[in-house]
Amino acid sequence: MGFMMSKEQRVRGSKYAAGFKRQLVGESRAAGTTVPMVSARHGVPASRIYSWRSDPRFQPSAPETTAFTPVEIFAGDAPELPKDAILSSARIEITLENGRKLSVSDGADAGFVLELARGLAA
Repeated sequence: MGFMMSKEQRVRGSKYAAGFKRQLVGESRAAGTTVPMVSARHGVPASRIYSWRSDPRFQPSAPETTAFTPVEIFAGDAPELPKDAILSSARIEITLENGRKLSVSDGADAGFVLELARGLAA
């Protein structure tokens, strides 16, 4: 499964945009993920991803805000939602190794979710 980019997304002289490189570097540094896994997922040679990982220009940027985001952690199953609750169609639930569950809806910043999951898994 490859990643398609328009001409506007490409950086002059490069097949891949800087943002795409940062995305792959971030994915390759996620817990439980390896460079070969990211390479296979996006069709980019692992050697390229390794070189981007050592390049400071392509390191994932730090979150722009330092404010706390309220999070509710459930010991067991999540509570039942009212039948008339409107839910986003883009919603995933992540079960961490320690059994905690993290529910993420559309629009959540991937970097924030990754850091939150790391913190909850600790």
